[in-house]
Amino acid sequence: MILKKGTKSIIDKLKSKYPWKEAFDLDGRWLHFVCEVEPTINHPEYDRAIEVIISSKPHKHLKATQYYTIISGTLKLYLDKKEIILNSWDKFTIEPNTVHWATSDNECWIEILSKPGWTKEDHIPVEL
Repeated sequence: MILKKGTKSIIDKLKSKYPWKEAFDLDGRWLHFVCEVEPTINHPEYDRAIEVIISSKPHKHLKATQYYTIISGTLKLYLDKKEIILNSWDKFTIEPNTVHWATSDNECWIEILSKPGWTKEDHIPVEL
């Protein structure tokens, strides 16, 4: 796979902004990055993450409601078969069991609050 210019440096940017927090490539494609700012392990009732999305894979959450706030960039958010465009400081709520994924032309930085907190077990990949 050919990486978009600068994608590896996104991890460095996240680690620089949040130096004592874990930052990682969510799915091994270097297109969706997560920094758990307030991880579930500290309080299972919620978590707060900063994500940088170039392209995420379709998935759903069985329990978690997610509250998106766009920090910078423009996000194309896909909900089942609907497309929504979100710009800087827009907010959007994704209810449990909603298949969703997103793309951006450049890096889109998002704050995501999940209630209850995000877990791998509640992140269910979906084939379209």
